[in-house]
Amino acid sequence: MAVNRHSKGGPRAADRRARGAASRWRHDGSEARWARSDLRLRRILSIIFAPVFTGGGTVFVLLALHATEHGEPSSPLCVVMAAVCFVMAAVALIDLYVINRRAREQQRWHRAV
Repeated sequence: MAVNRHSKGGPRAADRRARGAASRWRHDGSEARWARSDLRLRRILSIIFAPVFTGGGTVFVLLALHATEHGEPSSPLCVVMAAVCFVMAAVALIDLYVINRRAREQQRWHRAV
């Protein structure tokens, strides 16, 4: 008795799945053709929040250094909050770098910034 290798799905089912997955990336005209983020707004937000988060992290470090054993806020909480603030400041600075790189790229290709 011959075994039919294509009885459970087979190549046609694989083609259907591949077409279904590829259709997710097709452009149907409903999306913006040249979608870009607002670089000016991102730059303003990064310029504002990088120093704010750096200052906040510094305040939490100072609070952690001066925290007593049973005082409020606790030292581990201040350390965690300082780390979160410094990570957010780093994200804002990295975003500023990306924004500047994209602005230079747009100027090189004579596009509006």
